[in-house]
Amino acid sequence: DFPLVASLLESIGLDVDFDLSKLHQTDHGVKKDVLFRNLTQNYHPFQAAFDSFVRKVCVPHMASKLEDCNEIYYQSFPCLRMILPDEFSIGPHADVAYGHHPCSVNYYIPVTKQTGGTSSSLFLESRPGSEDWHPLFDPTNNNNAAVYGFVRHFAGAICAHWTPVNKTTQTRVSMDFRLIAGRMFQQLGLDGGKLEGGQRDVYREREGYYHKCCRVEDEDGNNSWEREGP
Repeated sequence: DFPLVASLLESIGLDVDFDLSKLHQTDHGVKKDVLFRNLTQNYHPFQAAFDSFVRKVCVPHMASKLEDCNEIYYQSFPCLRMILPDEFSIGPHADVAYGHHPCSVNYYIPVTKQTGGTSSSLFLESRPGSEDWHPLFDPTNNNNAAVYGFVRHFAGAICAHWTPVNKTTQTRVSMDFRLIAGRMFQQLGLDGGKLEGGQRDVYREREGYYHKCCRVEDEDGNNSWEREGP
């Protein structure tokens, strides 16, 4: 129902049946910058599919966990990661260290199947500071395998997480993005408040980084989530 991979391939200029896990075996693997440039020039197909997926799957999921939630902000375009074999992605961090809202919730989608034990999985801690590292997906568990079609969420703003060097023989492709409940979005001042070391949300300062959507009920009582603005 949500052609995320097909639309991504269209936007980056690859055939719709291209296997992204084999990206490193082609000239495209050493020209990732070209693929990302293609994406910036032809992002509409992918963004349309992504936006629909977020509003119809992720936003209702978050709202179901909250009381009287009728407004949610979501990252308007996901972080897309293409990690070739033997490449490193990012070390342990919590997203607040990069200026993200502490109440934002991370959603993570594997675009390619993550194989080779846990060497290609994202690791995280169960609570802030615990450092009890465990994989977000477990390739040895069929009910929790990192394959396209699964999505996981976690408190990446305050819980440290990281990915190891890709020691598999396949390219690891994934996307991640953040959602914030409407009532939380305005609770943090953009300037971090008056206290020394106050958390400053640099991403809310950037117009267009987040979209706002609101719950809408039709005459039959059916709910949908509609984006405000373009």
